[in-house]
Amino acid sequence: MKINKIGYHILNLLLFSAIIIAQYEWIEPKLVISIFIMPAFIISASLTYKTKEKKDE
Repeated sequence: MKINKIGYHILNLLLFSAIIIAQYEWIEPKLVISIFIMPAFIISASLTYKTKEKKDE
């Protein structure tokens, strides 16, 4: 499965920063989810969709 490397690095950056911020409780958990987790989910879904789309062709 070949995915976009820039998208993969952005996804990892979002998830690691969410873990660090949530661990030290710098902001509220609701904000962590809305700022980091939701965009990471959207990026992950778009990367997966693009790989399935290319595989079908």
